[in-house]
Amino acid sequence: MQNSRLTVIGYERVSIDSFDPPLWAGDTLQAGTRALICKRRIGMDVSRFLTSSSCRGHLAGLLLIATSILTFMSPVHSGEGVFGNLRVGIIHAEDDAGDETDGSAIGGKLGYISPTWRGLSAGATFYTTGELFDDENGDFFSSENGSYSILGEAYVQGELGNTRLRIGRFELDTPHADTDDIRMVPNTFQGLLLSNSDIAGTTLYLTHLDKWAGVDADIPESFEELNGDDGLTAVGAIFQGIEQLTLQGWYYQGRDFAKLFYLDGMYETDNFSIGLQFGSQSDDSGDDSGPDGDVWGVTGSYTLADFTISAAYNDVSGSVSNGFGGGPYFTSADDHTIDGVEDQEATALGVEYGGVEALTVGVLHVDFDQGANETDYYAVYDVNEQLGLELIYTDMHEDGEFIRLMANYGF
Repeated sequence: MQNSRLTVIGYERVSIDSFDPPLWAGDTLQAGTRALICKRRIGMDVSRFLTSSSCRGHLAGLLLIATSILTFMSPVHSGEGVFGNLRVGIIHAEDDAGDETDGSAIGGKLGYISPTWRGLSAGATFYTTGELFDDENGDFFSSENGSYSILGEAYVQGELGNTRLRIGRFELDTPHADTDDIRMVPNTFQGLLLSNSDIAGTTLYLTHLDKWAGVDADIPESFEELNGDDGLTAVGAIFQGIEQLTLQGWYYQGRDFAKLFYLDGMYETDNFSIGLQFGSQSDDSGDDSGPDGDVWGVTGSYTLADFTISAAYNDVSGSVSNGFGGGPYFTSADDHTIDGVEDQEATALGVEYGGVEALTVGVLHVDFDQGANETDYYAVYDVNEQLGLELIYTDMHEDGEFIRLMANYGF
C-alpha cells in the first residue's frame, strides 16, 4: 500500500481568478485567506488545501476533505509581488517492527510574481527545508536525508482573451498530478499549462509535464524526468455552470506507463454534500508493470450544529495508481490509500467537531479490505490569519504509527 500523506497547515493566499485548474470538484472559492490542512480529502469541500474550521468537516473527507476542490493551484498568491511562508515540522514514527525515528525541520518558500505587461508576466518561487534537531526520519528531507533548497517555480505566462499559457516550472493540482503539499516542500512540475474559458461555465485545460521534484519524487531535491523521456500529457474540462454543482473530467497519456481516465462530480449545500467519482486506467508499459483497472467511489457529509459526519467508499477492480502526487480517491487517509493494491475496497467514516473558536478536532477511520486499516486523530488551531498549527496522530495498526506537528506562517 503506497503512502499518500494528507495534510498541510497554515495559511496561503489563493487567487480567485487564477487560471490553474481547481483540484477536483466543488463549490465556489471564497476570497480571503484560510487555514490550510487536509491535503487529502474525501472531496467534499471546496477550496483546495484551504481548510477552515467550517470546511474541515471532512478531513480528507475527514481527512476526507480537503484538498478541496475548487482551488486553484499555483501560485497560491493573489496578484503580483512577494509571497511565501515559514514552516516548521516535527515527526515521531514507529514502524511495524517497533523501530522509532524522529525528524524535525524548518523551511518554507519565498516567491515573486511580476506585474503584467501586454499580457505577459513571470513568476519564481524558492523552496527550502533544513534540519532542526533530528533527521533520522526522512519525511522532511532529501533523498539522502539532508537539508535542501530548490527553485521549484520559474515560469513565464501569457494571456490573450480567455486563453492563458504558462511555460516553465510551476505548482499544479489535477487529480493525477498534484502538489501533495503535506510535508515541507510540495511537488512542482516542469512543462506547460494551457487553459481556455470561452465556453460559459466551463474551463478547458491542456498540459504536458516532463520533469518534477518535491515530496513524492524519488529525488525530491532536484528536477528529474517524469515518466522517463516521455513525460505526461493531459487534457481536462471543469464545468461549474450550475450553482452548487461541479463536474470534471481528465484524460492522461503516459507512454510506457498508463492511460488514466478520471471523472468526478460534487454537489454541495451549506450542511450537506455528496460526490461521485470514476476512474479507468489501462497499462501501457509493455511489461504489465503499469496500473490496469477501474475504480468508483461515493462520498457524503452532513453538518449538524458543530459536528460534521462524513463517509466514503471506493471499490477497485484490478489495480489503480495515484499518479504523480497524492491521488484523488475519496477514501485516502493520512498515509494509506487504495493505490497499487489489486481489487482493493475501502470504507471511510469520520466525525469532526468545530464548536470551539479557531479550533477543530476530529477522527477518521478507514477500513481497507486488504492491508492495514488506519485511524487518524487530528487537531487544527488557527492562531490568527497568518499562523496555523496542526497536530495529527496516525495509527496504521499493524503497519506502525506516527505523530506529526506542523506550524505554518503565511505572508
